[in-house]
Amino acid sequence: MELPPTAIAKGNVTVPSETAAQKLLRAKGYPYPRPDTSFIFVAGDVFLFDNEQWRGTDRLDEIVGRCGSTATAFAAARGVDLSSLARKEQFWPVLAIGSNAGPEQLLRKYPVQDFPDCVVPVVQVALEDFDVVYTPYLATYGSCTATLEHSPGTVTSIFITYLTAPLMERMHATEGGYNLCRLSGLRLHVAPRPVAEQPATGRDRTNSPTGTTAREPADAECMVLPDAVTASRPCSSLESFEVRDWVYQYNHRLGCISLPVKGLGATPIAIADIPAMGRVFPAASQVEMLGALRQALGGDLQRGLLTPVVLHGSCLEAMEGGDDLDTWILGIINDKRRRKAACERLEQHAQLFKYGNYEVVVSLG
Repeated sequence: MELPPTAIAKGNVTVPSETAAQKLLRAKGYPYPRPDTSFIFVAGDVFLFDNEQWRGTDRLDEIVGRCGSTATAFAAARGVDLSSLARKEQFWPVLAIGSNAGPEQLLRKYPVQDFPDCVVPVVQVALEDFDVVYTPYLATYGSCTATLEHSPGTVTSIFITYLTAPLMERMHATEGGYNLCRLSGLRLHVAPRPVAEQPATGRDRTNSPTGTTAREPADAECMVLPDAVTASRPCSSLESFEVRDWVYQYNHRLGCISLPVKGLGATPIAIADIPAMGRVFPAASQVEMLGALRQALGGDLQRGLLTPVVLHGSCLEAMEGGDDLDTWILGIINDKRRRKAACERLEQHAQLFKYGNYEVVVSLG
């Protein structure tokens, strides 16, 4: 089997002249909004289409979008020959578990002035037996980023990006600290058809004998332990374009964070904004996770293991004293020494990827 490109393009994502407010929005917004359906990212714009339209990368020109236009016409209006691209280029299937499924992040990674012909099909998938969790790492822009962890019985709703060689080399350059892996032995439902009920996230709580769920508010420093969630339809009955048994994936070289929680022990923390059925890990939004890490890390430049975070019912105990969360986040972004010290302590709580059926294709440092 031909391997994907291993070359790494020069340069990383830079956002010049960000204000403090913009930095905070970026840090706290991860993994960023993504459409509720599949789409094609074309030269900075988004072409939405229903999953039933997906027929593979060699038939991109046949897709009709929600806007009523064909993908070919949409791309042509932006100076891109979609039919020629679909015939000539090889696309590599790479899971987008976190921000890489968000159009605003794709635009940061593929700015139009540098990638005027950029085409990235981004297709919804349902992945069995995994969850999307936080890493033991704080990015230069202040977010705690995503990785996969094996979680038997959990089904996550994420995306695949199909990348050509030049776009994959660029993606490599933006994934420092990660390894490009080839995962095998999967059940990955590509372009699943709509189901009667939406998958419940880690924040959905069963509150009636009939099993209906209600959404709890996203308090600034609240993490929720999920109830058991039963899918309205088993994955075996999902209709989809195909069920893949392998895919490429950027997984963090350290694995996930196993955060110490009083009364619960050390545990991975799922990303609440990523929908999942049968979630077993506690889940937190980005703001909640950053609040938890601020509490666990304590004062600046401390050493040693993290302080266990506290759950009162479903919410974290607020940290007493210290800067407010925004000031703490800006300190992580603007002070390299502070961020380095924090990451070194988080690394002590790393849990290596527990899924055995994978191989590292490219190590990105």
